[in-house]
Amino acid sequence: MMTLLKYDFRRNWNTLLAGLVILIIAQVGLSLFMSEVTGIVIGVMGYVGVGVAIYVKMIKTYTSNIRSYNRRLLPVTGLSHVLSPLIFGLLCGLGLVIIFTTHAYIYISMKLRMNMPTNVDFSGLHISDYISVLLFSVWVVVFMTVIIFLSISIAGSFRWRTGPWIGIVAFFVLVNLIGWLENIIMTGSFSPNELFRYTEESTGISITANGVLWSNDMWGSTIFEIIVAVILVWATIYLNNKKVEV
Repeated sequence: MMTLLKYDFRRNWNTLLAGLVILIIAQVGLSLFMSEVTGIVIGVMGYVGVGVAIYVKMIKTYTSNIRSYNRRLLPVTGLSHVLSPLIFGLLCGLGLVIIFTTHAYIYISMKLRMNMPTNVDFSGLHISDYISVLLFSVWVVVFMTVIIFLSISIAGSFRWRTGPWIGIVAFFVLVNLIGWLENIIMTGSFSPNELFRYTEESTGISITANGVLWSNDMWGSTIFEIIVAVILVWATIYLNNKKVEV
């Protein structure tokens, strides 16, 4: 897997580096020449756009790996073709999150002249809350990506021009089928709005965790999704080895 991951980074390194330089220059320009509100809105949109671009690049990397003759000749297992693009995307996403967090802290401290420890109260949050939110967010992305990978492999299993359309239909069928099964098997519902409680006062903003993220329902849903993800990965590997045309 490391061999394939190394090739993925080597192939995309120039694009990633160019995107990082453009993002930094654009954010510096927004901070210097734009008003606070406009700079914040456009700046956040810039990060979102880069995040979407990284995700699309991850999907394209997976498609190239399973359809490229040279990549299929690498001495790696079928599982590597699934895990390598995932790790590639997660590492790039982690780098983007670190850059965004650093930029946000510098911008709030220097541009807005706001002391975050004074104006934003995080005393209601513990380290476990941060870890829970991070793990939950990563899992949502990984699970959705596994479904997309399987849909791409299904599309690649057909020689006809209708292959991409079959893949799109397969994606929506899988999403709705998994959601329907999860609603039948698991009781209760979960809303991301239940994660935190926000209180705005004259002295600042208070953020407190509600502690419902890893309730019994959420543990059950996560275990169910892990089992489904394993089945989807197995199906993806099977299609890549037996059906997908190179």
